[in-house]
This record gives sequence, structure tokens and C-alpha cells, in this order.
Amino acid sequence: MKKTTSNNRGFTLIEIIMSIVIITIIGVIAGMGFVEMAKAYVLSKKNATVAQQGQITAARLKKELSASSSITCGGSNMITYTIKRDVSEDTTTIYWSGGNNPIMLKTASNCTVCTSSCAGGDKLVENVSDFTLSYCTTTTNCSATFPNSPNFTAATVSLMKVILKLKGYEDMPISIADPDFVIFGLESGS
Repeated sequence: MKKTTSNNRGFTLIEIIMSIVIITIIGVIAGMGFVEMAKAYVLSKKNATVAQQGQITAARLKKELSASSSITCGGSNMITYTIKRDVSEDTTTIYWSGGNNPIMLKTASNCTVCTSSCAGGDKLVENVSDFTLSYCTTTTNCSATFPNSPNFTAATVSLMKVILKLKGYEDMPISIADPDFVIFGLESGS
């Protein structure tokens, strides 16, 4: 008599299909994790770069505005001031035209009307979400327009508030200073 033995050395079709389904599910979950990690890396790198650019811009604004001896005109998005550079005095304008425009710094400026945009200059920072200047006679009395025109001196404005927000990852606004403004005192005695 011949014994029949069953051939159980392989996998059934259902076992193979179930293995493929399980491996696919694990692959999709792992892939989503890798995508999220890549997004987080891009987000942190972009936001760190924007924050660094913002800190550099805030330091430059502080240096420029603190050393100003007089202000020719001041508006909510533009300021023209006189600053002593080396041996001569120089008229400089910092302005933002709104929208997707950068904040510009124009030396040897002829911009004296703060109600109209200036043209030209060097880019101070790009990807600007908000740039607003306020001129304060006291810490609580601030205005978006320069007070006591045309007496633009440190005696009429004791400090300035600057709101600077830049666009981070997916254009999310990043405040450069907390709570959204930097206070600069103007140089006195000019």
C-alpha cells in the first residue's frame, strides 16, 4: 500500500495576499511618517531662516533709527531721517510699499513726502507680512504719523514702536519681537 503524503511546503494564495496587504499598510503608515518629518524639517528650517533675517533686520533698524539726529518725515510705513555717517550727514529713507514688496533702505534719499511711495534703494528684508511705525511722545501716547510736524527732532519723539512680521512657512506671519514691536529711542541733542 502506498502512502499518500500531502504537499504542505508552500503558502496558500490567501496567505500571500494577506501578507502583501499587511506590508502595504505598514509601508503607507511609514511613508506618511516620513512625509511629516520632511514637512517638519522644511518648516523649522524656513522659520529659523526667517527669524534670523528678522533679527538682523531689527538690529539694523535699531542701529539706524537710534543714531538718527532728525526726522524729515514719518508715516506708518515710511520714515526719512538724517543720520551722521563717518564725517557727513546723510538723508536715509526706510519704507515698505505693502503687499509682497520688501522693506527698502535708501541712502542719499530725496523722499520727503511720507504719503507717497519712495523708489529705489537696497533691500533690507523680503517676505514682509507687516511693517508699521508708530511715533511716541511718551510710552503711552503713540501715533502712526509723526507728531508736531515740521519739528522733527528727538525732543518731539522720545521713542518709536516698530511692528515687524515676516512670512514664514506657508506664509504664516512670524513676529520678530514679542509682543509684536520693538521700541527704539531716538538720539537726542542734535
